[in-house]
Amino acid sequence: MNKLSRLLHNEYFFSILSRFASVAISLLQSILVARFLGAALQGTSSYITSITNIGAIVITFGMHQAYPYFRKKYGKEKIFNDYMSLMIILFTFFLLIAGLIFFLPFDNIEVKIAIFLIPIFGYSKIVAYVSLIEFPNKRNLWWTIAGIVEVAFVAILWISVERNLVWLVAILLFVELFKAVVYTIMLKPHVVIHKGMRKLAFDLAKYGFFPMVALLMTTLNYKIDVLMLKQYTYISSAMIGIYSIGIQMADRIIMIPDTLKGVLVSRLSKGSDEHEVANVCRVSIWSSVFMCVIFLLLGQFVINILYGEEYKDAYQALLISSFGTVAIGYFKLIAQYNIVNKKQVLNVLMLSIAIVTDVVFNLLLIPIWGINGAAFATGLGNFVCGLTFLIWFSVKTKIRVTEMIIPQKKDFEMLRRLLKSSKAKE
Repeated sequence: MNKLSRLLHNEYFFSILSRFASVAISLLQSILVARFLGAALQGTSSYITSITNIGAIVITFGMHQAYPYFRKKYGKEKIFNDYMSLMIILFTFFLLIAGLIFFLPFDNIEVKIAIFLIPIFGYSKIVAYVSLIEFPNKRNLWWTIAGIVEVAFVAILWISVERNLVWLVAILLFVELFKAVVYTIMLKPHVVIHKGMRKLAFDLAKYGFFPMVALLMTTLNYKIDVLMLKQYTYISSAMIGIYSIGIQMADRIIMIPDTLKGVLVSRLSKGSDEHEVANVCRVSIWSSVFMCVIFLLLGQFVINILYGEEYKDAYQALLISSFGTVAIGYFKLIAQYNIVNKKQVLNVLMLSIAIVTDVVFNLLLIPIWGINGAAFATGLGNFVCGLTFLIWFSVKTKIRVTEMIIPQKKDFEMLRRLLKSSKAKE
């Protein structure tokens, strides 16, 4: 019992455990949504969420990524309530503007929906991030619960209503509202307004610009393919929907780096150094390789059985893009080190190499190979991105590349100490 308690109180272990549960739940959600919507509406959903995610990054302006730095600099007591008050005021204003734009007389309903969702997605992102810094275990638990609630919601829709655009929007909106409310209640901010908040807003915007650009470029590296595919008349919404399922599955290869980056930024903001980054990178790369092998071996079978024959060609996108997906874990972790240490401009410079690679190869290959060309461009962009960050970090910190790839004896010793720590206390 003491061993179990010790493990559950370890932030990395609890985060990984929560992530496995979250991935299982999100996989079930993805299956239900894909089957409920069908490939054509799934493609429409991918297009809307691509615009929404990009827009949410722009209006958050990197302010959520600025929070760890300002917390570390000033302390929670001096920054938390002012920060949260500013976010609540700003995003209430953004939501009002989005509502007005929705009723403007232009015909593109997909773009209108995306604009309306942007401030909701943005605020949800901010409170989720702040919750991760302040209460990592509790935040991950509620993230999992949100996934379960979303699965239940989609299951009810599947058995009770016919697919249409309205229910697509309901699915997109439901879980983000749920998380926004839950995390706000968890954080318990006391809304205040004073003159000093103007300076805080300026400082956050000044700090957040480069993280925003970096995150925007990262998202474009994932989303630009869908936006570009939409511009080709011979690429149908159904083809985009099939492609999106393959890329979604590829993204799950890096679920461990995606999980550990949250805990890593929490620890870095509280004083950990570059050796913590190297340690986490070693764990992440091999977990990603393992997941990649599993997905490549079982991916076609899983897609056919779970998603249905309509999505069988999604395996090609998974297969083609997977080589780069493994490497992107280095970016996800090392970028957190740069953000906490106020080196955001380096993230932007290195990401620019990857995004240019992605865009150029999308332009070259989509006309030739269609969605498979987009998958290759995405994989190549991810590989270039991960390799660039790995080499830079090694040069900057003097930590050898091999130390960030090859498992070390101390990794196994640390695991053994963790497992035996309770016995040592007795």
